Amino acid sequence: MMRNRRISIVLLCGALAAASLAACVSQSTVETRQVTATVSIDQRRRAEAHTSLAAEYYQRGNFTVALAETRAAIAEDPTYGPAHNMQGLVYMQVREDGPAREAFERALRLEPSSADVLNNYGWFLCLHNEAPRAMEMLQRAANETRYVTPEKALLSAGLCMRRQGRDAEAEDYLRRAVLIRPDLIGALFNLAAIAYDRGAYKEAEGYITRYTRLTNPTLDGLVLGVKIARANNDRLSEESFLQQLRRLYPEDPQARALLGGTK
Repeated sequence: MMRNRRISIVLLCGALAAASLAACVSQSTVETRQVTATVSIDQRRRAEAHTSLAAEYYQRGNFTVALAETRAAIAEDPTYGPAHNMQGLVYMQVREDGPAREAFERALRLEPSSADVLNNYGWFLCLHNEAPRAMEMLQRAANETRYVTPEKALLSAGLCMRRQGRDAEAEDYLRRAVLIRPDLIGALFNLAAIAYDRGAYKEAEGYITRYTRLTNPTLDGLVLGVKIARANNDRLSEESFLQQLRRLYPEDPQARALLGGTK
């Protein structure tokens, strides 16, 4: 039986960052596109403006307003794919899976080659145990030559493979992602975890060091750091990670086990 994996990654609108290590977010570029015969240029621009506002509220965690803005955008221009894509992300965040799927499907019908839609919908499908279709979408997104951030799709593909217990394939995608973006913390964390799991402790140390230099480690990051340091008999690094666990997560069961010396 595959063991449970604690993986989380948040792709913020316009940039990649990690807040906890389990969802994948991206914002479509808001731009004026060719309008249909039934939609005016002004309607399209208003749809773009509402979608942009939705993305801002999404980033702030105000999902109620973000959802309202996507509805306003779609009311102005039902053919504007990024509005449906953004709506799918909001529904996904609030765990409204049915509406999220419908929104992503509409976005995909409107823009079947959009790497942002392929990446977001692919990650949604992966989270819902539809890995074959998810991977097909994520690979298409990564291979889209016009996609300015293919590392997002490679990261999503790597995490999707890791959820399936296919770490060798996950590692390949994640390595490709950090070659494009060396500061991609979600990829660095998961590469450290994969290396640790296969006993490559020095390699794991390299990845966890890069990860901790880029961000304040989460609980999972600190726990992994302790385990890697102990595997390498690195007492100095071990104590550094333990001190942070004592300060930040003194009551967490994992932290308490490690603080008590349990490996």
